[in-house]
Amino acid sequence: MSFKPLCRTLLESTLFIPLLLTLTLFVVNLLFQSNFLAPNVIRLNIQTFSPVILVAMGQAIIMIGGNLDLSVGSGVSLLNCFVGMNMSLQLGMAGHNVLVLVAGLAMAAAMGIVNGVIVGIFKVPAFIATFATSFIWLGAAIMIAPRPGGAVTKSFVQFFKAYVGPANVMLVIIILAVLAWLIIRRFRVGRYIYAVGSSWQASYASGIRVNRITLASFALGWCYVYLGTLALTAQTRTSDSAVGDPFALNSIAAAVIGGVSMSGGSGSPAGAVLGAIVLSIIMNILYFSGLPTSFQVLVRGIIIIAALALTVVAKSKNAGSKS
Repeated sequence: MSFKPLCRTLLESTLFIPLLLTLTLFVVNLLFQSNFLAPNVIRLNIQTFSPVILVAMGQAIIMIGGNLDLSVGSGVSLLNCFVGMNMSLQLGMAGHNVLVLVAGLAMAAAMGIVNGVIVGIFKVPAFIATFATSFIWLGAAIMIAPRPGGAVTKSFVQFFKAYVGPANVMLVIIILAVLAWLIIRRFRVGRYIYAVGSSWQASYASGIRVNRITLASFALGWCYVYLGTLALTAQTRTSDSAVGDPFALNSIAAAVIGGVSMSGGSGSPAGAVLGAIVLSIIMNILYFSGLPTSFQVLVRGIIIIAALALTVVAKSKNAGSKS
């Protein structure tokens, strides 16, 4: 491939703008935090960024399928409370803790399926359906842990802080999560998720079982949400029914910044990874800038809006140039 077609391909890629934003913010962060590229700081940032990265990947899969999920924040809280409170009951029993983790995965998939059934079979708009189920997940989380408490095992925390060669486990998990989606995308279910997201009417007319694909996108997305919850639980080491509050909107913002279309059918979880990194670095920059906390929230909102606007405008220009 010659240089000009290669440049054109890069410019038209949905990953170009999020990659450009990531690199720009890396440079800005380095100005405020001189040791930003130190190995121990990089490893710490990977661990800190990983929950929102994984939850954003799950949200991206659901959005690619033509929906969005406002309940992932409350879902993170519920899964966190379930794992933290049940694991703490039998701190010394490894077999019990494995069962807790497996049960948590089954719960996450079931929560995705519930949303998928309401949206895909009963045809309730995803915005309304997941807004409603968010209260169910939150109520269940409060029932399990009325106040912050519980305690995960030391081995659970150490696993997420461990290293595989020079890389920490969380980086390996994120890479494997991206590779898993690349594999799934090659199968029929992955192709159908994109097709349904692009046009469920055309997909239905082509013989695709739209309801099943909607269920699959929600269930698969929630498996990624569960991975993010485990990473978050390893950080907090406790259960808290309010811990997931920021994740619903942050995951949507990260996916959109990463090039995932809110109308469905385009983008990738890899883009959501970049979008989540952009959001996380913005928080880093504001923290090290020395701005008052109240002002940080205001500036963060403005920067996120600017990043979203830049992504949307760039995608619109690419779409216009292709038509």
